[in-house]
Amino acid sequence: VLFARYGRTLRFGSNDELLGEKIWFQVHRLIACLTTVLTLLGFFFILVFATGGWVESDEQPEFTHSVLGGIIICCALLQAWMALFRCHPDGSFRFIFNWLHRLTGLLAFFLSVPTIFLIISEPGDNRAGMIVILSLWSVWVVLIVIILEIIRFCIQRSLSEEVDRKVSTELYDINGPPMMNSDIKDINNASVWNKCILALFLLHFIVSIALAIPLISLVWQ
Repeated sequence: VLFARYGRTLRFGSNDELLGEKIWFQVHRLIACLTTVLTLLGFFFILVFATGGWVESDEQPEFTHSVLGGIIICCALLQAWMALFRCHPDGSFRFIFNWLHRLTGLLAFFLSVPTIFLIISEPGDNRAGMIVILSLWSVWVVLIVIILEIIRFCIQRSLSEEVDRKVSTELYDINGPPMMNSDIKDINNASVWNKCILALFLLHFIVSIALAIPLISLVWQ
């Protein structure tokens, strides 16, 4: 979800393509495929562990957890299905896919948080440790979203100012020389924001691994 929203403008040096497609599209597609596969794999592991049985409705909060988990799995399958049969980017119905794709992803993302907290709230030896780790994770996600939203706002404002300046130049100095200094400044600004976003994604990956390792160790104890 983070990369889908904030990774569109990413580039490595002066290159914004990878294997003939935009870097954003290639990475987004890879992450989406991995997410769907791992979600289904986790679901099948649970089915095997539960020997194909479903939690009874009077078993709380396990039943609520199972229902929310089922919705998330449906969202993952729906995302994959929509991606396979999406219309052309210039198609007249593309906006329908865009909104459904976005809303389905957000629904799965927001449901995943209470789904995880419901299951770790069960009494156990490692309950406190898991709650601390997931609380830190939740705070970190909120923090990085706020930072990325600020960067996104700054990029949009910079682009808006660039358009206004170029329009003004065309109106009042039609035959004048190109604004080389301003163009260089725009390139430098874009490069700075690009590096900030790359650094944040790298930091997000490191934080995710750093929190996932102790969480997995607590689950397996």
